[in-house]
Amino acid sequence: MTAEQRVAAFLLNLSARFKARGYSAAEFVLRMTRDEIGEYLGMKLETVSRMLSKFQHKGLVATQGKQIRIVDLEGLRQI
Repeated sequence: MTAEQRVAAFLLNLSARFKARGYSAAEFVLRMTRDEIGEYLGMKLETVSRMLSKFQHKGLVATQGKQIRIVDLEGLRQI
């Protein structure tokens, strides 16, 4: 998997887990820092930040601090 695919899969997995618990699948707060996400996914903080920025520029997600909103779920799945 590419870095882009790993970050997309991570966000999709979180989305599904929040949905299963009765929360919004499209908007949630990350409890992990970007550095912790990088460690979890086996990549550097800069790579995680770059992928999230790339997703924002593509219109797939919107971020504000630890708040994540999935704008285009299907687009994220296609990665």
